Amino acid sequence: SIQIDAGLIEQVLINLMLNAMDAVKETASPKIIFSSEAIGSQIKISIQDNGAGIEPGLLDKIFIPFFSTKKSGSGIGLSLCKQIMFLHKGSISVYSKTSEGSLFTLTFNSL
Repeated sequence: SIQIDAGLIEQVLINLMLNAMDAVKETASPKIIFSSEAIGSQIKISIQDNGAGIEPGLLDKIFIPFFSTKKSGSGIGLSLCKQIMFLHKGSISVYSKTSEGSLFTLTFNSL
């Protein structure tokens, strides 16, 4: 089991879902997959899409406040997600491949 602030984690999931929806909007067969698993003492929640992906040179910048790859983005969403996960003593990670999609994983340490 994990102890979380459901409202804050809901905001993280909403942000990741909105980003995934934006990423697949021009994909011929859009797909977004939510999954979760318990591995040892960790709980992992993953959000995967088959959208445009993130360029390798930008991956280390996407969690920086006010950095955005979107024309109309504020750059607040992913940095806020990272901060919320930090407050939960967890982490957020990303794997992405251009033209194939992205996988964001939230990792919580169980009690």
